[in-house]
Amino acid sequence: MMSGRGLRWYGPRLLLQLLLFHTPQIFGQKIGQMRLTGGSRPYEGNLEVQVNGVWGYVCDDDFGFTAADLVCRDLGYSHAERFTRNNHFGDKSPGWRRREVKFWLDRSDCSLNDTSFRECTFPGGVGAHDCGPTEIAGVVCATGEARCSDDEFACSAVTANVSCVPRDFVCDADSDCTDGSDEDPGMCEDVGVVRLKSNTQMNLPGAALGTVFVKHQQEWGTVCDDNFDLDDVRVICRSLGYEVGWIAKFTHAHLGEGTGPILLANLQCSGEEEWVGQCNGTDWFVDLCFHFEDSGVFCYDGGLELRLAGGSKSNTGRVEVQVDGQWGSLCHNGFDDFDAQVVCRMLGYEGEAISYKDSHFGPGRGPVWDLVLDCRGNETNLQSCVVKFSDELCSHDTTAGVACSNRLSAWGKVDEELRSALPSECGNPLDATHQFLGPLGKISGGNITTRFDAPWLAALFTKDPDQDVQICSATIISEDYLLTAAQCFDTHGRFNVYVRVGDYNFLHDEADQEDFLIDKLWIHEDYRAFSLDSDIALIKIERNYGRGISLSSRVKAACLPRVGDSYEDLSSCTVTGRGIINAAQVKIQPLQAQLKILNDEECKVRMGNNYTSSMVCAGNQNFINPCSVDQGGPLTCLVEEDRHTLYGIISSTQNCGLFRGSDSYTRVTKFLRWIHDIIVNNKSLR
Repeated sequence: MMSGRGLRWYGPRLLLQLLLFHTPQIFGQKIGQMRLTGGSRPYEGNLEVQVNGVWGYVCDDDFGFTAADLVCRDLGYSHAERFTRNNHFGDKSPGWRRREVKFWLDRSDCSLNDTSFRECTFPGGVGAHDCGPTEIAGVVCATGEARCSDDEFACSAVTANVSCVPRDFVCDADSDCTDGSDEDPGMCEDVGVVRLKSNTQMNLPGAALGTVFVKHQQEWGTVCDDNFDLDDVRVICRSLGYEVGWIAKFTHAHLGEGTGPILLANLQCSGEEEWVGQCNGTDWFVDLCFHFEDSGVFCYDGGLELRLAGGSKSNTGRVEVQVDGQWGSLCHNGFDDFDAQVVCRMLGYEGEAISYKDSHFGPGRGPVWDLVLDCRGNETNLQSCVVKFSDELCSHDTTAGVACSNRLSAWGKVDEELRSALPSECGNPLDATHQFLGPLGKISGGNITTRFDAPWLAALFTKDPDQDVQICSATIISEDYLLTAAQCFDTHGRFNVYVRVGDYNFLHDEADQEDFLIDKLWIHEDYRAFSLDSDIALIKIERNYGRGISLSSRVKAACLPRVGDSYEDLSSCTVTGRGIINAAQVKIQPLQAQLKILNDEECKVRMGNNYTSSMVCAGNQNFINPCSVDQGGPLTCLVEEDRHTLYGIISSTQNCGLFRGSDSYTRVTKFLRWIHDIIVNNKSLR
């Protein structure tokens, strides 16, 4: 065949495919009868078609007047008065929004030359679609009482004079009807059309989890996490069919980056809206966001019940949770004493709570829910805790357990035994007022300390054959033990790192300076390098000739806080470190800066889902922040007779004197039982 304008040779096989593609009978499936359902009158309703004896809906993508006219003619009417979208005549209940709905047709491509809706083209073929239960097309057919001609739209308002506008004016973003019915969102918008996509597998029946995609003008896009809050989540979950229940937000593309346009930012929902298009400040299509800022949600409204199983006593056992009417064990991923405290509170216990992992109380028989909880211990129920999900596999060998009590003796025992094992003289630096130290002055990034101000500050060095290189800091807590950040050992093993204490001035060898090899290293089992969750490590030094760290006026231990200490009322908090260390700028003496502990809500806004119960954040209004070499160093606060107590371990150092802002610190109180079990109970090396 010769080529000419509008004509192209495709070859016999492809030509056959095109012919099949443009006929109503596709792959042996023929569009049969049609009907309208849900309307109050016979000439209106949602459109259903029958294929091979099975009824299914028509998706509202690309469904307009041309398709609606053909449908009405097939049903015996002259033309369509209007088309409808968004399941206009159907069930609006939450249960319907969560149903699997049968669709036969999508993307109706009809032309003025078609004489029947069955002659329209459906690009994906019969049965192919990407539509949800709210995306059902419908029609209102014109009867003998039609108010307008077949090329006009009848405005909804009933007036003495018939109100008609050209069809071309419908859904053009400019209201021509006095009542605005030609721009009705129910006809012109994708009202409440939402779907979720997630890279995280979730074994939690009845729940929804994923990165949010909303639909606008028949185009899918994501939601930027700028000012994304729980009120926004409530509206999105409502669109998905979850009216009340357990919700959670995810920011910074925590559940995976989306594709396509970013449609929304700064939603400003009150939480009562039916869909995001009703929220204040809704502004479609966003230019200043990127997909690494995509928002995600978790929705669940099936209720939550708890019980303990497998324990020898009623207050101990494996944690079993009823989800969507089915009992299953809780996976131990991320489960800790803070989570156990909330579990026990829900079971009626207000005292001590101890967590167990590795199916301590037996494996159980039902499913294992891979729900990861991140509680702070003061919540009244698990649904107030932050929800997380893990990529680690859950099985009957990885279930969580608890021991509950109404007594507080266990926590008191942890505090008492730790204080007995650690130096009683801690956190009390020598008063340098009357010491001859020479003039002190301010420098960029903090105040120079005296050699007596932070005697618990230690440094971690690599065993470099050419020169000593400091990689991190640490805090002395006894003559044998130091606390630091787990991340300090991401690229260095303990055999390639040594500890230096008493080194106040890098330019001189100090009288109290000592170096120690690392005998044992414990990195917390829940540490995650990508998120810095549980960023804590405990070092036991290898004694020199049988002698540990020599504690003196210039080398001392910091105190540890007590289990359950609150961070809300802490004041006089100080971070200590050396700041930037590189070839251009070497801080030969330690620096200190006063910081303010921020509340959890502020920290969540600043850090998003990367902020966990293992963290506390602090900052100031100046350009004073710790730097990478300070990771593992101390954040101390004055408590108990003005003793410097270690409440934080420097973890995130992204600001490093460059920005006004906050950094995250490991919350030491969360790990006191872990520290206790190693030092007091001689837990083996991990």
